[in-house]
Amino acid sequence: MLGWEFPPFFAGGIGIVCYELSKALADKNVEVTYIMPFGPRNTRSPFLKKLITAENMYPTIKVHRVDTMMHAYMNEETYTQEYTVRMLEEKTSATGVKKQLYGKNLLQEVHNFAHRAMLIAEHEEFDIIHCHDWMTVPAAIGIKHASKKPLIVHMHNTVFDRYLQNTNSVEYDIEQRGLDEADKVLCVSHFIRNTVLTKYHADEQKVGVLHNAAQKMSDAQVAPPTIQAHDRIVLFAGRITVQKGPDYFVKASRLVADHMPDVKFVMAGTGDMLTQMIELVADLGLGDKFLFPGFYTRDDVDTLFSMADVFVMPSVSEPFGIVPLEAMYKGTPTIISKQSGCSEVLAHVLKVDFWDVEELAEKILAVLAYEELHQTLRSHGKYEVTQLTWDKVADRMKREYEQLCIEVKR
Repeated sequence: MLGWEFPPFFAGGIGIVCYELSKALADKNVEVTYIMPFGPRNTRSPFLKKLITAENMYPTIKVHRVDTMMHAYMNEETYTQEYTVRMLEEKTSATGVKKQLYGKNLLQEVHNFAHRAMLIAEHEEFDIIHCHDWMTVPAAIGIKHASKKPLIVHMHNTVFDRYLQNTNSVEYDIEQRGLDEADKVLCVSHFIRNTVLTKYHADEQKVGVLHNAAQKMSDAQVAPPTIQAHDRIVLFAGRITVQKGPDYFVKASRLVADHMPDVKFVMAGTGDMLTQMIELVADLGLGDKFLFPGFYTRDDVDTLFSMADVFVMPSVSEPFGIVPLEAMYKGTPTIISKQSGCSEVLAHVLKVDFWDVEELAEKILAVLAYEELHQTLRSHGKYEVTQLTWDKVADRMKREYEQLCIEVKR
C-alpha cells in the first residue's frame, strides 16, 4: 500500500483513511506493507506516532518510510516554496554546496518517490498493490510492471476537484495513466466515479465505489472555551480553499447574524483563501462575530466540536468529506452541501446546494432556533455514523483483494 502520513495540521482525510483502513485490514489478518512519505525532520507529523503505534500493535503491518518533501494536497507552487527553504538549510559546512536530496520540482520528486518505493518493493512479498492519490501512481505502476501483480487505484479526489476549472495537465495525465493501468478502481463516492467515467473515460466494468467510514472518537465531552455564555457557535473546519466553499459560509453568516445577533462564527483551518475570507468578513461588517483560530491539530477536534452548536461544510466539490462524520460522532448537528460525496450515505444531516446562501442561512437558523430539531440531529446523527465502521469497509476491501488474486490465477 502506497499512502500518506498524517499531516502536521488537519489538511484532509486521506491520511486518516490510510491509517484506519490499514488497522481494519490487519484485524482481518491481511498483511499490509505500507510505504509512506517521510519528510524532513521538522515537517514530520506528531500523528506519525499513531501509524508507528499501529505497526507495533499489529504484527501484520510493516511500515517503510521514504524520505521525500512531497505530501498530501501539495502543488507545484507549494513544493517550490518548500524546496527553496530546504535548499537554504541543506548546505555542507565545508564547501557551502547545496545537497541535492530532493527533486527540483514536484514532478521530479514524485518520480524520486516512485524509484525508492520500487527498490523497497523488490525485497517484499505481496499479492496486491494498492495506491492512494495521484502522487503515488507512478510508484504503483512501476511496482506493477516489475512484479506482475494486480493494482488497485483508490480515488479520493481528482484534478477536477482539487483545481475546479483550472485543471493541472501534468496531474491529469498521471491520474489518467493510473486509471488505465489499474486492474480495479475504487472511488470514495458515486460523485467521483462519475468524474472518472466521464472525464477520464475509464472502463466502467472495473470502477467501483467504496465509501469511507467514521473514525471512532471519544464520547467524552471536552469543556469548551466560552466566548460569551449566551452565544451560539457556528463552525466551519477544514482547508480554507475554493473547493470547500468558505466564501459561501461567510455570506450565509451575514444573513444569520441579521436575524440572530447572539451568534459567533468560527472558521478553523488555513489555506490559500484565508486572507481573502478575513477581508470578506470585514467588508460584511462581521469582524466582531468571527474567530479565525488558524491551524488545528487532531487533538483540537474535540474542543472545536464541543463548543459548536452546528457544523457547516458548504463544499463546492467534495469527493467524500470526513469532517461531517467526526462532527456527528461528537453529537454536533451538521449541515453539508449536496455536492459532497458523504451526502450519499448520510441521512440525519441537513443538505443544501453550496451556492444557495439563503437556504444555508435558513437551515443554520433552524438548527439554532428549534431545540427539537437540534436534539434529533444530535442523537440520530451520532447513531448513524457509529454504524459506518471501518470494519465493514475492510470486509469489502478484502473481498476485492481476494477477487483480484483469483482473476490473476486464471
